[in-house]
Amino acid sequence: MRAHAGTRWFLAGLVCVGLAFAVPVAVPADDVKDVQKHERQLQADAKQLDADAARASSTPEGQARLNARLATQFKVDASVVSGLRARGLSYGQSTIALALSQELMKQDNTLSQQAALDKILAERQAHKGWGVIAHQYGLKLGHVISEVKKADKAAEHIAAKPEKGKPETDKKVVKVEKIEKPDKLDKPERPEKPAKPEKPGH
Repeated sequence: MRAHAGTRWFLAGLVCVGLAFAVPVAVPADDVKDVQKHERQLQADAKQLDADAARASSTPEGQARLNARLATQFKVDASVVSGLRARGLSYGQSTIALALSQELMKQDNTLSQQAALDKILAERQAHKGWGVIAHQYGLKLGHVISEVKKADKAAEHIAAKPEKGKPETDKKVVKVEKIEKPDKLDKPERPEKPAKPEKPGH
């Protein structure tokens, strides 16, 4: 009987240990799904940014403006953005790297912008996905996604600005036509009718 009771306690202990291990495993599984979802969104937004950035940076002037805009967004020197581009990162990847480095700096005040960026890039060079890197450092991808969308709007604006110049010239033509209309004010010749007051003379 004692042996049987001992077996019961042993089995009960195994069940408890199993439950203890099951709970922590379930949480990371949810985290992984969340990270994968955010990474898919991030990749889609980065792809859109790359498409708009390609149009915006089709000229040296446009490229300089886009670099300056991203530098302002992340409060870095424009050379940091051009440096990331020189390392083979697209505008989308550069934006993600900068956004993640700033999130990392919020967690560790001792890190400089360059040190944080170097850490992120080192992880990327180890062929880790952006979501994996963010999860590894406990960084939120939601803010990174919003930064990529913000950069995309800037790229879209720069790419579309030359096209918006054409309608402005059309508006000027319309304004000129409106100025010419006052020529039709020949009607003021009517004041010649004061001939009517001659009736009292008859």
